[in-house]
Amino acid sequence: MRPSPFILGALVACGATACGSDDPGLDYDPDEDARVCIATGRGDTYVVGLERAGNGGKLDFKLMSANPAPPGFNDNTWVIQINSMAAGVVGDPAANATIRVTPFMPDHQHGTPIKATIEAMPEAGQYRLDPINMWMPGYWEITIDAQAGTVSDRVVYKFCIQA
Repeated sequence: MRPSPFILGALVACGATACGSDDPGLDYDPDEDARVCIATGRGDTYVVGLERAGNGGKLDFKLMSANPAPPGFNDNTWVIQINSMAAGVVGDPAANATIRVTPFMPDHQHGTPIKATIEAMPEAGQYRLDPINMWMPGYWEITIDAQAGTVSDRVVYKFCIQA
C-alpha cells in the first residue's frame, strides 16, 4: 500500500523543520535530542587523554584537551595528539600531519559549514583544532582524518551536546 500524497507531504514538511524552528506551533524541542543522547549513553565520556586507535590501526589519537570541557554547544577548541601505530603498539609522534575535521549530526543528517583550522603545536604530534562547531544540541560525531607521510587513518569521537 502506498502512502497518500498528504501523508508524504506531512513527512517532508516535518523532516524539513526537524532541525529547529522559531514557530511556537511546532513541538520540536532541540534540547530533547541532548537529553535522549545522554540518557542512552550514546556519546563518549570526556576525559583528558581520551584515546582511540584509528579505524585502520595505523595511527593513534588522543584528545588532550577540549575547551569547553566536556565538549559543548557552538565553537570548541581541541588539542589532539597523533602517534604512529603498528600491530596495536603506539609509536612516535606523527609530525607534519595533514588533518581534516568533520563534525556531523547523523540523526539530522547535517554537519556545519564552519571549517576548523589546524595548527601544529610545539609538542611533536600535537595539533590544535579550532573551531569545532557543534551548533545544535544533540548527538554529534566528530571525524578526524589524518595523513602523516604515507600513512593515513581516521577516528570518530562521539559526544552528546547540551545547549
